[in-house]
Amino acid sequence: MYLARFWILLLASIAVTTHAAEGATVAPFTQSANYPSRPIRFLVGVAPGGGTDFAARLVGGKLSEKFGQPVITDNRTGATGNIALELTAKAAPDGHTFLVFNIGHLTSALLSRSGRVDANKDFAPVSQIATGTLVLVMHAGVPAKNLKDFIAYARGKPGQVNYGSGGIASNQHLAMELFKREARVDLQHVPYKGTGPIAVDLVSGQIQVAISSLLGFYPHVKAGRLVALAVTADKRSALAPEVPTIVELGYPKAQSDIWQGVLAPAKTPPALIEKMSRAIAEAVADPEVVQKLVSQGGGAVGSSPKAFGEFLKNESSRWLALAKEVNISAD
Repeated sequence: MYLARFWILLLASIAVTTHAAEGATVAPFTQSANYPSRPIRFLVGVAPGGGTDFAARLVGGKLSEKFGQPVITDNRTGATGNIALELTAKAAPDGHTFLVFNIGHLTSALLSRSGRVDANKDFAPVSQIATGTLVLVMHAGVPAKNLKDFIAYARGKPGQVNYGSGGIASNQHLAMELFKREARVDLQHVPYKGTGPIAVDLVSGQIQVAISSLLGFYPHVKAGRLVALAVTADKRSALAPEVPTIVELGYPKAQSDIWQGVLAPAKTPPALIEKMSRAIAEAVADPEVVQKLVSQGGGAVGSSPKAFGEFLKNESSRWLALAKEVNISAD
């Protein structure tokens, strides 16, 4: 029962789902026409207030307007999102329960062998909701002004410069390990239980650097407590256009970002998955939603089940390969 296998084999299952949807008979069509028949639940594996919770509530509000049924955000925290994963897997596959998850849940699940769900058969992709921007930030007291200076500083102190992440196998952990490999620097990992404690210790100088959400750390940059070295993307962020990208600074293979998406219990009828996927795409195309996502440092996506499955397959392959190379395990 390894969660990793689901993501790697997902594309094949998407083809089956897509063909089933294309060949749907009158019965599934009638079921879809009457859907939803009661409130929809969005399970979220993080606490209220974060980016994934924000995306779930934002899209859920638009879906409530469209369907005439409440969309309830149900925050079930713990085990790096795996509690919400398990609840979703066990939910009735009737199109009224979904999981809104993020890249951190994916990377943690990929590298864990202790999950209580079989992701080969317990989930089906619905849609990617949004993307966001990560930033490489440094404590202002480090004697460096830019990324080039920081790399030189770190190379002069191998194993002595500390970086924080949201935990072992988190997306922040893997993003920094990717940067370490590309920049050829030796940094010491300090895992935390969430982004908040990272910010506290980074601002106080207990750790020297981190890769995390631009939105969460940029106020400290503006206040002069932290220095933004680069956004780990190929385009500059509208929130901080003065911060260069990791690509323009010469490290294109160190790109990483954050994203949110939606999964359904595996046996949910393809017609209902397709209807929800199209509704999500419509919701994230709404100008109000687009503006709010941009204000949070993100961008709207709204992909088909097949496209989201392909995206997950590519993400899984990339991060599993890195984890194997640098010997990272969530257990």
